[in-house]
Amino acid sequence: MQQLRGVHSSFLMCGGPYCGTGEMASEINFSSCITGSTITNKNFAAARSVIQKVFGELELQCVEEREQYRKANQTPSAAKFNRWTTYTSKTRVRDCMSSSMEFIKHHPECRSRLLSDEQLRFLILLQHFVAEDTGDLYLPECERKHSDMFEGILTEGAVNSQLIKDAHRSEWSVEGRPFSLQAQLAEDSHDIGGEHRKRVIAAFQKELVTALETYLLEYCEKRGLSQLGTKRFLQAVTTQMSQCGLANLDRSSQAARYFVSGQGLDQRTTYSLSAMDGSFGESLQLSMLCMKTGFSQYHTEDTLGMPGSRGASLSGVDVPPMICAPSSYLYQYATLRFTAGPVTSGCERAECVVIDALDEVHIDAAAQ
Repeated sequence: MQQLRGVHSSFLMCGGPYCGTGEMASEINFSSCITGSTITNKNFAAARSVIQKVFGELELQCVEEREQYRKANQTPSAAKFNRWTTYTSKTRVRDCMSSSMEFIKHHPECRSRLLSDEQLRFLILLQHFVAEDTGDLYLPECERKHSDMFEGILTEGAVNSQLIKDAHRSEWSVEGRPFSLQAQLAEDSHDIGGEHRKRVIAAFQKELVTALETYLLEYCEKRGLSQLGTKRFLQAVTTQMSQCGLANLDRSSQAARYFVSGQGLDQRTTYSLSAMDGSFGESLQLSMLCMKTGFSQYHTEDTLGMPGSRGASLSGVDVPPMICAPSSYLYQYATLRFTAGPVTSGCERAECVVIDALDEVHIDAAAQ
């Protein structure tokens, strides 16, 4: 059995002074984070090394991708160019690294037990990606690193289009009210591609999006958000309730390095949105999970010979999938907290923080 466990915390992040220091990207001020706790100090020291490594990897990815475009004489999209600029700018990388250290400093899990490099990496990358997605919405379109589209039923351009497109593929909960089309679609599987199925999906999309917009609009009204602040807040929340949120889990996790297959494979994706109280006042929490079960074989990055791996298939030899017991599973989970932040440039900014996360790979050996 191979098992990799991630970080799982049921606590809210605490407040405290910032840990950012304005040093160059290769250096993060660590002394200001020392608190006297051996566990805390060891986690901070490990996080410092992990942060330097992950942002070094992001920079290298951008440099290599940019070179590929140059050799192919291709023009990158504005979003891709902006992403390259983010991770190849020493100043911007320094700011990202300082923000990551601040996040780790405030996370309660780092004060209660020692975390492995893999656990720290999952937390650091996931927080960075969700914060980047959220902050991107407040930039001029020409400076954004994403090109998401937005639409709506009660609103105009406030709901991520990917959420609507994939609504029928997931299970949902809005303040305890469930929304799921899985059972009905399974019953109608004989009518795949039929007009009846299309009508059922369209009706479900409308019901879910209307309920979600109503809930979020009521929250924003209670918080006294402006019209633009409300729109941006809805965009921030619904972006993480779409493939973008799942992509952030994948890009951060160990589970995403396993490619599973086999008859009986089942993937379950759920999103749950609800209100929560804390030191920040009333905020919203979004829990999302992706679980894969029922598979009997898998590949890893190595056996597929993916770039950067040491797989035998790099030599041109096809490597068969590894066999495992059907009790194996991959599990990715996170809870994000959304709050309405201070007004900047005439608009309240949504803030998104990871408060709970779990990244688990459980591979059982096949019976002999």
